[in-house]
Amino acid sequence: MEKVRRQHYVPRMYLKRFGYGNIDDEYISVLKLDNGTVLDNRKVENFAVANYFYDADKEQIAEILKEDLKVFPELCDNEKLSDEQFPEHALAREESAISKMLNELQEDLSRIHISSNRNLMVIFLHSLAYRTKQFRDQMDAINNKTEKWLNSMCDNLGLDEETKKKIIETNCSTGKNTQLYQILGIKPVLETMQMLQYNYEWYEAVNNTELDFVISDNPAQTVRNGFNDICIPVSSNKAIIFRIKDKVAPLISKDMPENGVINLSLNSVIAYNCMQLAMGQKFLFGTSNTIKYMKKLWEARSASRNKSKDQLKKH
Repeated sequence: MEKVRRQHYVPRMYLKRFGYGNIDDEYISVLKLDNGTVLDNRKVENFAVANYFYDADKEQIAEILKEDLKVFPELCDNEKLSDEQFPEHALAREESAISKMLNELQEDLSRIHISSNRNLMVIFLHSLAYRTKQFRDQMDAINNKTEKWLNSMCDNLGLDEETKKKIIETNCSTGKNTQLYQILGIKPVLETMQMLQYNYEWYEAVNNTELDFVISDNPAQTVRNGFNDICIPVSSNKAIIFRIKDKVAPLISKDMPENGVINLSLNSVIAYNCMQLAMGQKFLFGTSNTIKYMKKLWEARSASRNKSKDQLKKH
């Protein structure tokens, strides 16, 4: 089997739901978050992608899945675990099933209440929350600081190199290993399932405003961080909203459901889009007019940040 070089950390089948064009020739508009440049009519496959992003050798995969392999020891000899592209192939199989589910929801959002679709949505959101480059970079930064601190501590205690090595190996993990554990392990997705099923009410959300939904290249950080009010767009005009069951918890949107459906106001769509803007690492994706509107908000945010920096310098 030919190796997959370009591996998407935001699935193409999800990205294309926020663009335009026909089913075989999808385009999208992009806001670059480093300088505010807008790119129109861009191919979906050229963004949120990195070469061999999820590739891992057999020993690495075995270490990542050691909890699962203890429960299912018969999997140890599965030849698929010897495939260094096992994570990419697993994600591809997952995406195929989820794409069908998202198509169903685009036709009829009420199908989210079907048990099999809810389960697929949990799997999708868990994967989407942890598979991004932003998450890996964040974990690498934490790991590097932890390793530096442990090295210093061991040196101060006068520990030998072998002891120091064991302490660091026990307490540190690369961002990639942490990420692969999250997206391949059974326990992490079950924890997300428990959180979403027991702590949140699920609502259908419809966007009939003049502004479309957008997503970033880090579209589900609100799931990872357990926000009170989580909006996951299915497409540019439909979404599933998860609201914490605590009735006094603050919410992003003031729109209330009627019979399980939330008809979103323009203010709410802007608020949810701003969450995507805030979470994005490099890019924001959507339709042309909406991306140009979001650029204005990006410029306002940048001006505010620069003003704050200038005020700090004066003090």
